[in-house]
Amino acid sequence: MLDEILILLFLSVLGVAVFRRLDIPAVLGYLVVGLLAGDRAFGLIHDTHAIEQIAEIGVVFLLFTIGLEVSIPRLIAMRNIVFGIGVIQVVVSTVSTLIIGLLFGLSWQAAFAVGGALAMSSTAIVTKLLTEQYELHLPHGNISLGVLLFQDLAVVPFLVLIPIFAEPTTGSLLVPISLALAKAALAFALIFYAGQYLVRPAVRLVAGTHSNELFTLFILLVALLAAWFTWRLGLSLAMGAFLAGIMLAETEYQHHVENEIRPFRDVLMGLFFISVGSQFDWHTVFTEPLEVIVLTLGLIAGKGIAIMLITALAGYGKGVAIRAGILLGQGSEFGFALLAVAITSGLLGIEPSQPIIAAIILSMAISPMLIRHNEAIALRFAPGYASSLDQAEQDIETACAELKDHVLLCGFGRTAQNLAQFLKREGIPFVALEIETEIVREAREAGEPVFLGDSSKPGILRLAGIARARVLVISFTEFKPAEHIAQTVRELRPDIPLLVRTRDDRHLERLLECGADEVIPDTVESSMILAQHTLAALGEDQQSIEEMLDEARAGHYARVRAFFHRRGEVDLHTPDNHHLHSIEILGRYHAIGHSIESLKCLGSIKVIGLRRNGVTSDDPRPETVIMPGDVLVVEGHPDDIQAAEIEIMSGL
Repeated sequence: MLDEILILLFLSVLGVAVFRRLDIPAVLGYLVVGLLAGDRAFGLIHDTHAIEQIAEIGVVFLLFTIGLEVSIPRLIAMRNIVFGIGVIQVVVSTVSTLIIGLLFGLSWQAAFAVGGALAMSSTAIVTKLLTEQYELHLPHGNISLGVLLFQDLAVVPFLVLIPIFAEPTTGSLLVPISLALAKAALAFALIFYAGQYLVRPAVRLVAGTHSNELFTLFILLVALLAAWFTWRLGLSLAMGAFLAGIMLAETEYQHHVENEIRPFRDVLMGLFFISVGSQFDWHTVFTEPLEVIVLTLGLIAGKGIAIMLITALAGYGKGVAIRAGILLGQGSEFGFALLAVAITSGLLGIEPSQPIIAAIILSMAISPMLIRHNEAIALRFAPGYASSLDQAEQDIETACAELKDHVLLCGFGRTAQNLAQFLKREGIPFVALEIETEIVREAREAGEPVFLGDSSKPGILRLAGIARARVLVISFTEFKPAEHIAQTVRELRPDIPLLVRTRDDRHLERLLECGADEVIPDTVESSMILAQHTLAALGEDQQSIEEMLDEARAGHYARVRAFFHRRGEVDLHTPDNHHLHSIEILGRYHAIGHSIESLKCLGSIKVIGLRRNGVTSDDPRPETVIMPGDVLVVEGHPDDIQAAEIEIMSGL
């Protein structure tokens, strides 16, 4: 068993790295690993039952994290899409697939399971590409997110009904279905009650210990306990985990819970997809090509057209409807999960499932290419859609034709709106570009010069008068869009003052490299404002306070960015060079007797303080000789600090 796990881990690292490099979803990488390791290829997996048992826990954690993302306020805000377009799409996709399945000789129970599996779309693929293409908040993006949200909810009744339909029965299904739904309602009520009155106080108590290990163990216990509870009720493990996720989503520790559970979910979900891939017979693509092609086209085109028609009937334009259909026309991770439940319960056999698995895999592989060109496809099949896009551009062009010496705001959220108030008070003209239609509508009704437009597009910036603007401000905190816009701005107008707001200072250097003149991190600025008010309350001279703050802002906050981190705060994806760390010099350390400047290991980090005999000095001189008992305060990258500390200790 250990040999097999090591082989799978090695292949997973290799496969996912290659697929990431090719910008292909990691899910497909795991499926390929399973395909290669399975009996139908190289036969590297022998104990498939053990792998499947571990993979089932992966599905539990997947449903748990999906539950964490189900926000009740978000459901209410998007209720028209979620419970309108979303409900109709799942019903239409399931029923149409059920009818087709009956025509091909499947039992209605098996056809229902297949319909549920094919009704789901890939949340991972859609949200990733929407984010990369800056389309998350555009109309077709909002529709897609709303439909995906309902699909997440719809998984639960499928998980309840599929095992019931698999059980042989001679009488009416009304009684077992009613009993199962009653059990599901009981499980929801008890878990929700426990969440409000038991788990929420317990989470606060555990979080108050400031122990990451204890917090992680507690979350694992809650997720698996809820899964065990629904399993004991005769329902699925995944359903209990999903309800536990919803329960914890209502606590203030939602994001912390998600961060702690993600490593477990990713590894176990990887094993789940590997197990699916190991059961997939790739020969099916060649032995049953017609079935695979029909199913794949039906999944992409059939579901896409259905979503397009439903969206158009809901009152959206043809272009928006086509783009929404393209986004959601693929299979899903949940499709594999529901098929796994159907196969495990005996509703479907492995062999009849092969063309369906092949269709889901192919649709997930093809979909990213279609999504990347969704606007061009919409313009091709809906010529009138261009006029709606042109109308937005015409509005910008008309409003900004005579405008000059104005401030161009990219984004019109709360921060930009506050900035706009100050600009208006000073009589400084401004124009804001925003992609959130609701904000644009309300701002325009209030008479604000805010227009629907994507700031990352050079044409939109030109129409907004970037050539005549005095200053450009990127006011939102998302790094990737800000990086892209900054690069575009510098290509169009190298001389314009460019100010960029960020949530913190992790990406400050990168944004400066992209051409930003000033990067304003919220966390650093808020600490400086706090210092200003504190010093003023202590009676310090206001002019000296301002000079101190100006000095801190000089050099892009270089003097105030470094701070001591807790062990779990280091971000492996975007580590920075401003971590503080104290190194105590003990009796036999190699560095004793050497000057600071003579230690080569300190070349990659900066010594900003020295504590000796209880006295701390800032910026110690380079020729200072290190003595036993000294404490060096250093600033730098976590890896460089660790390497330097090892060399200070041993001289390696």
